[in-house]
Amino acid sequence: MTKSTSPAANTGLPAIDRRSVVCGLGTAAVAGVPALASAAPMSDDPVFQAMAALEQLRIHAEESEAALSIAEDAIFDATRRNVWPYVILAGGEEMKTHEQIDAHFTPAFADEEQFNNFVERLRPRHLSDAERAERDRARQAAHDELRRKEAEIAEVEQRTGYREIEAQKDSANGAVWDAEYEVMETKPATPAGAVALLRFVADLIEVFYLPDDDEHEHYVGAIRNVADFFEGCA
Repeated sequence: MTKSTSPAANTGLPAIDRRSVVCGLGTAAVAGVPALASAAPMSDDPVFQAMAALEQLRIHAEESEAALSIAEDAIFDATRRNVWPYVILAGGEEMKTHEQIDAHFTPAFADEEQFNNFVERLRPRHLSDAERAERDRARQAAHDELRRKEAEIAEVEQRTGYREIEAQKDSANGAVWDAEYEVMETKPATPAGAVALLRFVADLIEVFYLPDDDEHEHYVGAIRNVADFFEGCA
C-alpha cells in the first residue's frame, strides 16, 4: 500500500496515538502471520475489505472537499472579493464580532498596554458630551457595518448552500477517520492481509508524524522491516 497524497485523505485527520498503533500491531500478531498457511484470495481477507471501504470513503471525501472549494470561490466572487467578516476601526483594529466592538469601546483593561492604548484613544480622559456622543456613533457605525457584512455573507452562503456543503464535507472526513480506525482494528485472515495492515499503520505514522518527529521514523522503519520479512516468507 502506498501513502495517499490526496488532500481529502490527509486534511483534518486526527493524530494516531500510540495506543491505536499498538492495537493495530497487536491484531497483526494475534493473527499469527508465520503460522497462517492458507492462500485465500485477497478479497476474502477482512483487512482488504476494510481498506476497500476506506478508499470509497476517501473518494467521497475528495468530492466533498472539491464541492466546498467551489462554494468558497462562489462566495468570494459574489461578495466582490472585498467583503470580509470583520470591520476595521479608525485605529486600525479588526473587529470580528459584536462583542469585540463593545469591548473596544468599554473602559476595561486587561493589561498596562491596553490601558495605555485606551488612554491615547480617549484623551482627555473625561469625555465631553460631544466626545461621548461621537464615541457612541462610532460604536454603532461599527456594529451596523459588521451586521451588513454578516448579512451579505449569509445571503451568499444560503444561495450557494455553503453551510450544507461544509457539513457534508465534515461528515465525509469523519467517516474517513472512523474507517481508518476500522482498518487498524481489523484482524487479518491471511499473511497478505497482515502485511497490508502493517504497511497501512506505517503509512499513517509517516503521514501524521513525519517529518516533524524524527523519533517516529524509527517506528515506521521497524514496521516496514517486519512487513518485508513476512512478505518474503510468503
